[in-house]
Amino acid sequence: MSKSIEEKLRILSDAAKYDVSCSSSGSGRKNTNNGLGNAAMSGICHSWSADGRCVSLLKILMTNYCIYDCKYCINRKGNDIERAILTPDEIVKLTVNFYRRNYIEGLFLKFRYYKKCRLYNGAYDCSC
Repeated sequence: MSKSIEEKLRILSDAAKYDVSCSSSGSGRKNTNNGLGNAAMSGICHSWSADGRCVSLLKILMTNYCIYDCKYCINRKGNDIERAILTPDEIVKLTVNFYRRNYIEGLFLKFRYYKKCRLYNGAYDCSC
């Protein structure tokens, strides 16, 4: 059965939190009675621009399928986890919708090579 775009977003944003390139990725700070914001929410990370401004980014993997079996990686081939893949059109739709709602200012997309993703005329075809 095909997964919804929301389900794919849940899976792939959660898988992206293990990359430490954004300082709020995988943060343990949750809402408190006296505070606002939830830094533990998957999918949105915060980075800083050269002028010190905080920028919200949608941080997702294009897929968590992988042909490699690196023992340190949560997304390794041999790990029994829920898998998903976003098409380029789905990534555009998510990014534009989040941007229009002022949730994010940019996209942090991680891509890993997967056999079913092929490059055609400069665009990836990830039909599964």
